Amino acid sequence: MHRIKEFVKRHKWVYTLYFYIMSFMVNFMKFFLKTDEKLILFVSYGGRHYSDSPRVIYEAMLRDDRFKGYRLVWAFVHPNKYDVSNKVRIDSIDYFKTALKARCWITNVMVERALAFKGINTYYFFTTHGILVKCGEPNSKNQLFASKIGFQYDCCLSQSEYEKNIEMKMFGLTQDKIKVVGYPKDDILVNHTIEYRNELRKKFNIPDGKKAILYAPTFREDLDLRESFEMHISEWEKELSEEYVLIYRAHPVVSFKEKENSEFFCDESAYECVEDLMIASDLLVSDYSGVIFDYCIMHKPIYLWTYDYDEYQKRRGLYFDIRQELPSSYSEQEIIQMIKKHDWSRSPQPVVEFQKKYETVFGEGTKNSLNLIYDNIAK
Repeated sequence: MHRIKEFVKRHKWVYTLYFYIMSFMVNFMKFFLKTDEKLILFVSYGGRHYSDSPRVIYEAMLRDDRFKGYRLVWAFVHPNKYDVSNKVRIDSIDYFKTALKARCWITNVMVERALAFKGINTYYFFTTHGILVKCGEPNSKNQLFASKIGFQYDCCLSQSEYEKNIEMKMFGLTQDKIKVVGYPKDDILVNHTIEYRNELRKKFNIPDGKKAILYAPTFREDLDLRESFEMHISEWEKELSEEYVLIYRAHPVVSFKEKENSEFFCDESAYECVEDLMIASDLLVSDYSGVIFDYCIMHKPIYLWTYDYDEYQKRRGLYFDIRQELPSSYSEQEIIQMIKKHDWSRSPQPVVEFQKKYETVFGEGTKNSLNLIYDNIAK
């Protein structure tokens, strides 16, 4: 199924045919369906996960008296994998009927499934998932989806004025549709307790007295959503195992092959909540991933392993040279040595400055989001 989807996506004439026929059929359906004023649809990473800001908003809604009369439905690729009360299989007829009837869509990617449709009275709440360095679809070479679909968001979240300006260009939105209120998923990064962090470190088997490196790279579009793992674990273990353990987290949209764990290395790619891994860890290694912008909120050290910078810049495009903002190197050995020599007695000043520049509003994203959603669907 994945290969069929990628074939349709990457062959313009096939996708164009699919787009117009299926968009017409779905839009035709909506004239026979009445909006359910108490129905909210949730989607995270195209139905692959129960995670990110949609999950935080969903769980907050379950506790909020204002939403007690609402039916909250999740769409999943594999519904049986998740223990939630109401769910539907994504890309099924039931999914499209649910989407067309829903009063509100809440997602961190897209709901339309590469088509162009929207319910007659749907409030489209887009949380985003933190892409700031790499250019969005309208600026990339893979423009088929963006050029056909357009962006119908009624509300798009942001954590800074800088990000707001990027989103206006990326999605073609007016200022009033972008709310600089923070991401719900990031609230826990500043509001968690020491007890919670200690529980997580036990959960991930991080030994007392050792620090945890989180390695979380972005995905590479040219690999058709397969992971890119260039790390030589033995080299990291040889140089760093006395003081560190290494946790790996593949990007949530890629298909990954689980790796063999050891006392030094742990593959947590299957773990849904990356925020827990961020809290439990002490240092981040990444590249062009949006996780950098979330992680910097905690003022923990960040190192960038940019081994394919020139190639990535040419293929996808970057809004700015991330290497000028944070400690970085194309060399794996140099990154290892930079970590080995890290001075833990000092504040990671580049990270602090990075946060002040790019992530200025955070900590109350969930409360702000619930207020925005309720005010717009309960009129």
